Amino acid sequence: MPRDPIPLIREGGFKEAEKLYILSYEGQKTEVTYFNDFRQSDYFNDSGIIEIIPLEREVNTGTDPLSVKRLLKKAKANYPFKKTDEFWLIVDRDHWETIHKIDFNQLVIDCNKENNFFLAMSNPCFEIWLIMHLKDVIEYKEEEQNKLLKNAKVSNKKNHIDVVLGDLQGIGYNKNPNSERFLPLTNVAIERAKLLDNTNEPYPKKLGSHIYRLIEKLKKQ
Repeated sequence: MPRDPIPLIREGGFKEAEKLYILSYEGQKTEVTYFNDFRQSDYFNDSGIIEIIPLEREVNTGTDPLSVKRLLKKAKANYPFKKTDEFWLIVDRDHWETIHKIDFNQLVIDCNKENNFFLAMSNPCFEIWLIMHLKDVIEYKEEEQNKLLKNAKVSNKKNHIDVVLGDLQGIGYNKNPNSERFLPLTNVAIERAKLLDNTNEPYPKKLGSHIYRLIEKLKKQ
């Protein structure tokens, strides 16, 4: 039976899906572009069994991980989701821990209290997941790995990791990833991310991204 419309969720083909993956992003550009393009690509499992649903951010709400999580929890409490639906919190470690003092260990505990909450964190940011499509980060020397992890600002609009990703593409980087460049290399990125996740941590404490855990569920096999 078709599902009722959910006001917090953008319009799409989700009404017929047997299982929803409800995503809440910390970022407002790169992640939105990436997942929109992925959903519309040939790499997405569009069998009608699953559907990606991005939540609309409410007015005057924060972009920190705790605000993103509150948005997910509100949607879960107020609308008719199934027990099999999954809620994914997509955040960057970046400066939220050092500047805003977000306790990620507590965030993991809070997510684990919900049966169907999942955390997909990237360290330092979502762009490290994109880099994995083009480069195995373990090939970088230790000094460069430390620079990537620190991800210092190099200009008003760019951090170090933006420059590295732009150089890898040879065309610069503007926060709107070119799906034709990245999506064909999805399986490569997944395998590289897995190698960095060999300790199976709840979130990457060194360079890494757990976005692959979500993508494995969404992609065609």
